[in-house]
Parts: sequence; C-alpha cells; structure tokens
Amino acid sequence: MKYLFIFFFFAFSVFSFAQSNVLVIQKNNSNRTIEIKENKRIKVETTDGEKLYGRFTVIDSSSILIKEKIVLLEDVVTMKRKSLFGTIANPVFIVYGSVMVIAGITTVGTGGLGSLAGAILLVGGLPVLIIPLVSNLHPVNDWNYSIKTE
Repeated sequence: MKYLFIFFFFAFSVFSFAQSNVLVIQKNNSNRTIEIKENKRIKVETTDGEKLYGRFTVIDSSSILIKEKIVLLEDVVTMKRKSLFGTIANPVFIVYGSVMVIAGITTVGTGGLGSLAGAILLVGGLPVLIIPLVSNLHPVNDWNYSIKTE
C-alpha cells in the first residue's frame, strides 16, 4: 500500500509540472482572444500560398509544426481552427446550401407560388452555403498570433 501511494504521488506530481503550450490568437482592435491548445486541428495558409491542415505542435515561441513542416508564425496569412465535426459537416452544409440556392434560382422564374418558394429557398440556402466558408477564419491583418506556455 505504501509503494502504491508513493507511485501515485510521484505520477501526479510529474503531471502537475508539465507545461501545456497554447496558440493565442488576439484580435487587433479589441481584447478578444482565442486559445487553441496544442495537438488540435488547424488549417494554416502561409505567405508562400501553401495550405496546411492537421494537428499542430509547438516548436518554440515563434514556430509550430504541422505534418512534419515547420511554420513560422510570421509567415502565416490565415489561420482557421478545424474540429472533426466541422471537417465532416462543412461539406454537407455547402452541398445542401448549393442545392437550395440552385433550386431557388430555378423556381423563382416560374411565377406565382413558384417564385415565392424560390425566394424562400434562396433566403434559406444562402446562409447555409456562405457561413461554413467564412466562419472561424482569422486573417493576419485582423489578428495577432503568439504562443503561450502555461
């Protein structure tokens, strides 16, 4: 029993001193900050035009590692947090929104109740199509990127 207690005490004391790295995204004109913990999925576009998607690891205070490629924070143009749900659901919403918009466009010209139905499909389909494309996007001209160790 004594050895078991010593083992658990040592194990928990080691975990309490472990540092967790956090990627901090702060909006330029307000105090809004977003913290993304290490090993979360992100999508990054660099100044070279390269788009990287995957889980990130913090290398040091100015660079991260995504899919065995080191990315400097100063080379990031846009950064987007990507969850597993978003990865699966966003294409579904985009296709569903596209179908609603196409159906709305084709029925608006029919006249009568068809134009009303087409207008409803357009109004409902445009947000479903546009929101997944522009949500959660953090361009470098509006946001500052930094790394914080806790």
